[in-house]
Amino acid sequence: MTMRPPACCPEGAEPLLLMQDYVPSGEMVTVGENLPCYMARPSGSCTSAIVMFTDMFGVHTGRHKQLCDELALEGFLVICPDFFYGAPYMKKVPSYGITLGCFCQFFCLVICKSFEKKTRIHGWDVSLRAKVEGQVVPWLRSQGAQKLASVGFCWGSYGAMKSCTLADFSCGISFHPSVDGFCKATGEDDLAVCRDIKCPHVVVVTKNEPDRWKPGGAAQAACEEVTPCKVSFKLEAEMQHGFMTRGDTKKKPEVLDAIKRGMQDMITLFKANAM
Repeated sequence: MTMRPPACCPEGAEPLLLMQDYVPSGEMVTVGENLPCYMARPSGSCTSAIVMFTDMFGVHTGRHKQLCDELALEGFLVICPDFFYGAPYMKKVPSYGITLGCFCQFFCLVICKSFEKKTRIHGWDVSLRAKVEGQVVPWLRSQGAQKLASVGFCWGSYGAMKSCTLADFSCGISFHPSVDGFCKATGEDDLAVCRDIKCPHVVVVTKNEPDRWKPGGAAQAACEEVTPCKVSFKLEAEMQHGFMTRGDTKKKPEVLDAIKRGMQDMITLFKANAM
């Protein structure tokens, strides 16, 4: 699998996936009554769709739109909802990377207990399930989608895993999951989330995730209790949390290599189970 260069790259240039340079080829659409979503369509007709759950910085930052476009080139209809619309975690989020101001905002959210309050708003049974089941899935069905898959990054891993408890979804994949932290804020059991997964799922973790979420840890054991051999865990030992959506590929070419592996993991899983 070869990553396509950004639309603004010269022909034949090495695709560095520079988030600040990328020109998205998809479009924003409104799903249901008021859910904004980035949507990328394949060139031909298709019956397979992917729902992308972003990291906590949202659809308009990082590499989310670029990954949607790449998956569309592989023949999938891809939708990336702005689940934080109207209730974002932070304001003035950098389009790529992590700035000192962004870190200070996050620190203040944690200290002032606002992080937990905002997180509970986005809990599965509070609002997220209704958005997925009541708006996203019906819209995808109206577009001809018969098989659905999910992918999530950081915060979005929670949504990707939760979607795989629904009969509508055939498989899912989670990158550098923050499920344990999210569940602490919502009062949920992160291992119960693992036990509820009903279809094939891949979990890609980095050196920054807790040991219980690394291969062979408690999270994988919980998955094996209910769906043996359907959920696999993979360690990107040299990568930092967030590499798929916000990693710097210009200064660190090894990040680009890891992103390519992540893309191949997605494509292999989706084509085997949702196409």
